[in-house]
Amino acid sequence: MRGMPTTLPPKVLEAARRVEALLEEAKARGVVRAWSLRHLSGEPLPGVEGIAFYGREVPQEEIDRLEEAFLDLEDDLDLGVAVILVPHD
Repeated sequence: MRGMPTTLPPKVLEAARRVEALLEEAKARGVVRAWSLRHLSGEPLPGVEGIAFYGREVPQEEIDRLEEAFLDLEDDLDLGVAVILVPHD
């Protein structure tokens, strides 16, 4: 993991790994152009925050699928996943 602190709760680190995997897979499929995780938090609200850019030509169904995967991850690990998806030319 790209320099993520190991003092965070294990579920936050697991969430970050899974978010990275989702974003890399989306990038490989041409859905996401670039992304970064900007913040990991253990307390008071554990979670992962980031940003991802996608092309305006990407079908909304692909964006919906990615958003749904983030929501599923939140449910699986009981923490917040806030990855802002931004259309970008």
